[in-house]
Amino acid sequence: MSDFEQWMTAVAATPGPGEERLDQMREGEGIDGLDETEQAAWLLRVMVDYTREPQGWHARVLVGLTGPECAGPATGIGRFNDTVVAIMDQAQALADATRRPVKVIHGVNGKPDRFLPALAKHAPGLRGIDTPVWVAYPEPLAVPAAP
Repeated sequence: MSDFEQWMTAVAATPGPGEERLDQMREGEGIDGLDETEQAAWLLRVMVDYTREPQGWHARVLVGLTGPECAGPATGIGRFNDTVVAIMDQAQALADATRRPVKVIHGVNGKPDRFLPALAKHAPGLRGIDTPVWVAYPEPLAVPAAP
């Protein structure tokens, strides 16, 4: 079992915010409504560092509750927009699997302030991103259909 898989097992074993609290966050309260204790217990932090390689862009992913605790799944080398989308998909999958909000901080060569200029230059068609910080909330659980 990898470090990431062990970490995921430990996170899954601890109680999360609950569906009612997640609904409050999704409906506008966001993670800013979490106090320090809630953030420490519930919020997953993901730091992504994009680097340009001769073959394309690569992303190194660090995941943790209190900060980087282990390396998460990294993307392969590809175009910048594809790499960013893959990271956001991974963050959404992590949020859904753990039932916790996931705060993603994007950076290029270790610097979050380089992310938006790189995005504008290498992925101008990728719209709706105006900050290097992005939050993924777990999708609402489907209500079972009545028999």
